[in-house]
Amino acid sequence: MNRKTPSSLARALALLSSPRFLALSLSLLLCACAKSGGGYSGPVCLDLETLPQDLNVYAGAAGGFRPLVGPDAQAAAAARQKEIFYRPWRQTRPTPGLRAQLRGNFNLRPEPGYIDEHRRFPAKLWQELAENGNEPAFGQNAGPAITLRNTDMRAMPSARPYYLRPDLPGEGYPFDYFQHTSLPPGTPVYISNVSKDGAWALAECPVATGWLPARDVARVDEEFAREWQSLPLAAVLLDKTRIGEIEGGIGALLPIAGGGSRGAEISLYYPKASGGGKAEKARCFLPAGAAAPVPLSLDAENIARTGNGMMGQAYTWGSLDGGRDCSALTRDLFAPFGVYLPRNSAAQAGHGQSVAGLSGERKKEAIRAAPPFRTLLWLKGHIALYLGEYQGRGLIFHNIWGLRTKDASGGCEGRAIIGRAVVTSLEPGLERPDLCPPGALLERIEKIVVLPEQERD
Repeated sequence: MNRKTPSSLARALALLSSPRFLALSLSLLLCACAKSGGGYSGPVCLDLETLPQDLNVYAGAAGGFRPLVGPDAQAAAAARQKEIFYRPWRQTRPTPGLRAQLRGNFNLRPEPGYIDEHRRFPAKLWQELAENGNEPAFGQNAGPAITLRNTDMRAMPSARPYYLRPDLPGEGYPFDYFQHTSLPPGTPVYISNVSKDGAWALAECPVATGWLPARDVARVDEEFAREWQSLPLAAVLLDKTRIGEIEGGIGALLPIAGGGSRGAEISLYYPKASGGGKAEKARCFLPAGAAAPVPLSLDAENIARTGNGMMGQAYTWGSLDGGRDCSALTRDLFAPFGVYLPRNSAAQAGHGQSVAGLSGERKKEAIRAAPPFRTLLWLKGHIALYLGEYQGRGLIFHNIWGLRTKDASGGCEGRAIIGRAVVTSLEPGLERPDLCPPGALLERIEKIVVLPEQERD
């Protein structure tokens, strides 16, 4: 049994007793037990009771340990991933157009927003946050940096939430629209601005652009960047992995430290802040199985083992509070295999070898013919990993908030909340009479995307 330190226990108790955690737990409980507007009172989704929630069950039929792509293709993908990963450190100035985004607060505005389940976002507070964005100083303190720990990237220099329609089951917590994403430790970024109060840094990276807590980043000099990039990368394979003084999760990329070993453990560097606020490297050893050199062999067994580490994990928008949403799951899942994926589902849908514009039987046939465990299926607002067929049904692994259901007025604002990473069929909830048309995910799939992306001529 793992023993928590008193401070860890206090943090855990604080999380469990926090209003946001209790609100989410209550909403999941109510949606699992209460009748929907259409009067349905059965299981949220029958697939969750009948399909094994274990990716190992499906890996054998997808080839087991047989590589799903050739070594040259995987090596090329890993080289591309590394080039994109370090791209911020090759920047010499802020990206054109970013200042306009800052002025527009990333296309958000206060009028339709809420600060919690009941209160509108105060215009005065919004103005204070906008002024703290420090636009007049934009670009003056620009330069390369690195994240020191898991950190949230925000649309405004604030940890306060911004909700659109907290009264709807598909809105409110955990849909905080100030939350862009979460970045793992060791992520290269380019700082384009610093907030007026000095507490936030406006950072760019291939995944997203937004405000990071200044305490979570450190500047890098030319020597640090050169040495750090020269080393081969390893990927963390388990969530809540202790990395020296910090913690990292699946998909975090850190350089392998050369020289010395301790049995099967792997030696990595992680960043820490020096006394002058610049980054310096620290060395640590991770136990066998907690991390592996990139690229890990792209086979169904390895994908299953990595994906099972996320099975059942809570759905949270933009990886808020340590969870994941649908695109964070696929991005982190494929990072150890040297496959780069952008942040959101729409961008991921354009990143591999894609087939679009199919419908009816042609779509079903194309999905059946797609290679399991390396095919993504995309519909507007959602993405999932195709696992192949099981007992005659096509299955997917995805982190899903819920199924669209009819509300009391006959509209489609209801949600049968699943709220976690699960295995379902392509038609989850089809047994529900209150499922909104087109109810099945299969009917709404618009793109079939096979990974990894191939080099373009």
